[in-house]
Amino acid sequence: MKNLHPKPLAAKTLKVALGSVLFSVLLYLLSCGPPHPGGPPHPGYYDYGPPVPASIDRILDELGLANIAFNAPTTLRLAQRAGIHLLLSTQESIEELQQKIVEAGQKEGATINVSDQMEARLTGFGFAIQAVTPEIQAVSDKSTTEWKWDIKPAEPGLQRLHLTVSALLSIEGSRVPRAIRTFHRTIDVQVTWQERLSFFFTENWQWLWTAILIPIVGWLWGRRKKAGVEGAADDT
Repeated sequence: MKNLHPKPLAAKTLKVALGSVLFSVLLYLLSCGPPHPGGPPHPGYYDYGPPVPASIDRILDELGLANIAFNAPTTLRLAQRAGIHLLLSTQESIEELQQKIVEAGQKEGATINVSDQMEARLTGFGFAIQAVTPEIQAVSDKSTTEWKWDIKPAEPGLQRLHLTVSALLSIEGSRVPRAIRTFHRTIDVQVTWQERLSFFFTENWQWLWTAILIPIVGWLWGRRKKAGVEGAADDT
C-alpha cells in the first residue's frame, strides 16, 4: 500500500537542512572571533590595529622639542597699536630667541613639543587683532619659525590676551590640530581723560541725543520763537 502521508518526512528533512545551515554559520562566526592571547589569529580574523587614542598617544610621544619666545606688553593706551612677535627654534635657546624680539613688552619663553607643522593663534575679546604671518607654518630644523600680529585695544581696563600654540598631527590621512600650550596674559589698557570723554560720547551718543541735546535744541527754538513774538508786539 502506498504512503498517503509523506508530509512528516518532508518536514523532518527541512529541519535537518536548517540545522546544518545554522551550524555552519555558527562555525564561521567562531572562526572570525578574536584570537587567544599569545596565539595565532583565527582564520578570517582581521586586525584593525590599536584604538585611535593609543595611536594619538604614540604620536604625541614621538614629538620633538623646541624653544619659543614671545613678547607680552603689560600696558597700552586705548587704540594704541602694538606688535606681538613669536619665535620658535629647535636649535636656539630661549635667551637667544628673546634677544631677537624687537617688539615692546616683557620677553617670555618656554620649551614645548613640536611637529613638522605648527599653528599659533592670538585671541582676545578686548582687542582688534590682525595676523601678519600665516597662523599655520612648516617648522624647520635649521631656521627659526616666526609669527607676528598687530593688536589694538578696543576697550579700556584690564584685558586678556591668549596665545595658543598647536601641533598638527597626521591621523588617518588628515591633519588634526592638537593644542600644546596656551599662554594667558593681562594687559592694562589705560586712557587719558580726553580719550575717556571721547569713548563715553562714542558709546552713549544715542542716549545723549535723546536726553540732553534734543531738549536743549527745543528750549533754544522755543526761546527764539518767543523773542520773535515779543519783537513783533513791540513793533505794533
